[in-house]
Amino acid sequence: MPRRGVENFLSLLIVFFWSAPAMGASASPAWGPIDRIEAEARKEGKLVIYAAPGHANADAQTALAQIFKEKYGVTIEWTSLSARDIGPRVMAEQRTQQYAADLAMSGIAGNYTELKPKGYLLPILAPSTLEKGVWRLDPAAATPKERDWLFINVYLSPSFLINTKLVLPREEPKSYKDLLDPKWKGKVVYQVPWVGGTGSGWFRATYRALGSDYMRALAKQVALVPNVNDPPDAVVRGQYPIALSPSLERGRQLVEEGAPVKFVEPKEGLRLGTNGVELIANAPHPNAAKLFLHWFYTREGQTIYARNNRAVSVRKDVPQDYLPSDQRYVEGQRFMMADAEDFTAEGSQRVTKLARELFESAKQ
Repeated sequence: MPRRGVENFLSLLIVFFWSAPAMGASASPAWGPIDRIEAEARKEGKLVIYAAPGHANADAQTALAQIFKEKYGVTIEWTSLSARDIGPRVMAEQRTQQYAADLAMSGIAGNYTELKPKGYLLPILAPSTLEKGVWRLDPAAATPKERDWLFINVYLSPSFLINTKLVLPREEPKSYKDLLDPKWKGKVVYQVPWVGGTGSGWFRATYRALGSDYMRALAKQVALVPNVNDPPDAVVRGQYPIALSPSLERGRQLVEEGAPVKFVEPKEGLRLGTNGVELIANAPHPNAAKLFLHWFYTREGQTIYARNNRAVSVRKDVPQDYLPSDQRYVEGQRFMMADAEDFTAEGSQRVTKLARELFESAKQ
């Protein structure tokens, strides 16, 4: 999405959201006063969070759990799952009434789309999310009415990861259109765009700007793989020279380990990716979940989380000195991002269906 379009999109969402009456700690009827929630959370003593890759890595999980335990006496039990597994697991718990998860850190595609229509999510009314003037990206910008999926971080993702032994500098793709060159047919690996993960995130951020004809042509070029870490791992093995929209976390790890790979930014701009969190219905530790969400969106919570997860905080008062300069959010930077309507349950279902139709029809 062009810079001006993104700025207008964010401005409209924030204006729309803040035109509604603000709800403070004493005006959140679904939650009640925070001090009462804290007292009940201490009694519950535990919180269970399902987290997909990139949403909360091991360092972030450890740091958040340690501080939350010290502050509130509540133990966080983290369960790391692939993005595509969280939704089915929560639905199984809800159907059998064997409730385990309190919160899910997962994407819009798949999980939110599956859980929202079935009534398995609750509104997130944490007072800290209603603080004004502090947001780089307002947590509720995607779902301002429902507030049942909130941004937890922002990341700027180069769309290409290349094997430097297989791709010469003069051959490096400089644009998305370069991937349509016949020489790259069958040599670009990409996660399927109709399940949760980076494949879906890239498609949502680019399909409007690049158009259906481009996507059909691209579908004939790429090799599709099911899991989020498959593209970067395939590139480092030399199985494919280029990965489209690889896992940023896994790609960074490979670069830091000295693998013969590097990120390349297309001229169309970086992809502005987002991760989110959901409050699960029938949570066994509802007060612990609410207390965590309230604390998580404070400056303290976001600082601990963002630094350890190496992500850009949704709060603009959290410094980015823990990130290399090329991974920091810069006001006015050119990037591509999904439209607001694609973050709704209905919009997400429509985009998922479109991605599947475009890529599966091209393979026939």
